[in-house]
Amino acid sequence: MTITPKPEQEQILAEAMQAGLIHSPEDALDVGLEALRGKLAVVRRQETAEEWIVKFHAWIDSHAGQTVVLSDEAMSRESIYGDPACKCRF
Repeated sequence: MTITPKPEQEQILAEAMQAGLIHSPEDALDVGLEALRGKLAVVRRQETAEEWIVKFHAWIDSHAGQTVVLSDEAMSRESIYGDPACKCRF
């Protein structure tokens, strides 16, 4: 396959090579294809709001029952920070 760039494209390629962004005009094709690959991935994974909500709720439900609950004593200020009468500095 042969690609003939337009004059404006040739100028951009020359500037990109001079700036060190690419080493050859062929590298520009790789850069462009990578950008298109990313855009295609976005288009392919687009989903409706309803589909997203269903997946989100499934994710929430997958965590049900895994919450660790501490006792009131373990969550008290004294338990977390120690005795307030102590003038200790950490």
